[in-house]
Amino acid sequence: MDARSLSVGDVVKISVYGQSDLTTVTRISENNSINFPLIGEVVIGGLSVGTAEDLIEHQLSSKGFVKNPQVNLFVEQLFQTLNNTVTILGHVEKPGNYVLQGASVEGVRTLVHLIAAAGGLRPEASNKGILTRVEGKNRERFNFDLYEMVNKGTLESAEYKLQGGDVVYIPEMDVFYIYGQVQQPGRYRLEQGMRVMQALPVAGGITDHGSEKGIQIQRNVNGKIKTLDVNPTDEVLKDDVVYVKESFF
Repeated sequence: MDARSLSVGDVVKISVYGQSDLTTVTRISENNSINFPLIGEVVIGGLSVGTAEDLIEHQLSSKGFVKNPQVNLFVEQLFQTLNNTVTILGHVEKPGNYVLQGASVEGVRTLVHLIAAAGGLRPEASNKGILTRVEGKNRERFNFDLYEMVNKGTLESAEYKLQGGDVVYIPEMDVFYIYGQVQQPGRYRLEQGMRVMQALPVAGGITDHGSEKGIQIQRNVNGKIKTLDVNPTDEVLKDDVVYVKESFF
């Protein structure tokens, strides 16, 4: 390993024999340094593994923190490897790191390829997600909607081509709740633009004892739960509780 110098972006694990509390896993920063317990900032970027170990040993001993320290440094992830991978987290079947497609390697290329490689979305997954990308010193965030991508036919477009280091997050779906005089009360996926009249069939429809004229929604408005009388054409929002009253006629 000493044949290669440590580089900015490398993830290293550093341990000191007999001093388990000093074990540190960290990434080498843009100024080629790490922060290590007791001694603070240490510049190791550009050094070989062996030289970096010697440097940390010297600083621990010369400052009187550890007598005759034996430091072991292991590179857990190379920056070059990081630059050729993308990460997907959240509600997919197989979250983790995936290799980008290159000249000599078969891998993922676009957002849809990444989701497919991760085994697809879990049943509770949202159709919306977030892609985070680092451009130089800036971190950019993109929101995407898979349903919209399907409708527009943009699943394979360059707009969703991945870059090394991209992180994709798939959150849990937005939901609403429906109770009272419906056939199947419970928790359901909230579709975009869903109206009360569309929510009722999802729960099996109104029972013989219910009425479309007796529908209310409990909604969180600025941190307070409010009960609203609604019409069948009113929109259902995230986390709304739809309640169908009993008809007395």
